[in-house]
Amino acid sequence: MGLEISIDKTSESPVYRQIIEQVTRKLRAGELKPGDRLPTERELAEKLGIARGTVNRAYEELTRSQILESIPGRGSFISAQQDVAETSRKERAVALIAELIDTLRNLRFSYREIRTLIELGILEKERMFEELSIAVVDCNPEALAVFRKQLNFLTTMPLTLFLLDDLAASAEVEKKLSAFDLVLTSARHYTEVLGMAPGIKDKLIQVALSPSQDTIIALATIKPGRKLGVICESRQFRDIILNKLRDLMIDDGVEVLRYAELDRLPLFLADKEVIIVPPSWKQPEGKVAQASLQDFTSRGGKLIIFDYQVERGSVIYVEERVRDLLAQ
Repeated sequence: MGLEISIDKTSESPVYRQIIEQVTRKLRAGELKPGDRLPTERELAEKLGIARGTVNRAYEELTRSQILESIPGRGSFISAQQDVAETSRKERAVALIAELIDTLRNLRFSYREIRTLIELGILEKERMFEELSIAVVDCNPEALAVFRKQLNFLTTMPLTLFLLDDLAASAEVEKKLSAFDLVLTSARHYTEVLGMAPGIKDKLIQVALSPSQDTIIALATIKPGRKLGVICESRQFRDIILNKLRDLMIDDGVEVLRYAELDRLPLFLADKEVIIVPPSWKQPEGKVAQASLQDFTSRGGKLIIFDYQVERGSVIYVEERVRDLLAQ
């Protein structure tokens, strides 16, 4: 198949990581599907003008994450076991656990022994993770909430969140961040954070965030001329939403309500047909606000959650860095 990948050699992001991110993005978007064949390492390297070893590293990481499957003599294919496309992660997990139990039973372990072995294994993994610490830096609380929610594989680690403005206003930024094993920030703030703390370059990881495919589809179905409203906590996340609406050419006349102004919610909703909220959105308190929201939905108003996500390629890279730290 013709895999269309573009490489930015001026980017801080390693080339192999750009390949990973673009493959996973195309898989999530439905441009790639389980069973699709990817170019050989040589073919892709020649097409992109890069070293074959770079493509090999990307393919190896994608294979390790079960996104790709290498079949000797045939090539690399999108795996049916991947969990990037819309499949049930729970069903996959249940199948893997059942396979493990069957294997251990064949080795003559009792169910009680299997339970004990699994619990001990989990405790050991948790102990190893607790020895690491990770910081996250971003300009808005909505994005920080996304990091906390989505990086659930790090839940046993101390995950410390920093707002960029608060960090910039503090003394000894580099000393503060140097205390962490890894520092994550969105790609748009990587240069800024590195400028404040150049000594942490080896620990600093830029992470790509983008609206989910479901969010893009929901926004794309909004008919021109509909009364739109955005409710958010920060002006930075407001700008992220507005920029996406501008890309889709549906940003005319959009009104914005900040969390600090939720006492105005009934008046704000009175003429709205579509409301866009961040993933951290919670039902407002107070009977009047709740009644206005109920009235909005009962008259056909549409509420869209702007589901901002850490891209799968970035998650894979963070997992790789964590594995490297644990192996030291």
